[in-house]
Amino acid sequence: MKGIPSPALATRSDYERVHQMALDGELRPRDIDRLHRYWQALLDGRWRYDRDRVLGDGEEPDGEEPEYRVIEDEEEGRVQHIRVEDDRALIHRLGFSVDEVENKIKELS
Repeated sequence: MKGIPSPALATRSDYERVHQMALDGELRPRDIDRLHRYWQALLDGRWRYDRDRVLGDGEEPDGEEPEYRVIEDEEEGRVQHIRVEDDRALIHRLGFSVDEVENKIKELS
């Protein structure tokens, strides 16, 4: 059995090749867990927070985390940030869709 090659996964073909190795039983359980974390990191890493607006005194954010975050700024006070999908995230640069990655994770379970 082989492990996940080093250096870590860098291209779509790297992900696909190692995923197929997992499905073919060529990876140890700990490497399958590691691959699962790589896939999950692609999903988790697709988000960023953009500045939305300054909140007034006592004003509540428009929603709860993780969709909205409030950051204290020395000059402006409480600034609301909104979570948006980053089209430059690694998942997109590799050419994967969210559905594809979610299906890959399911295949490993």
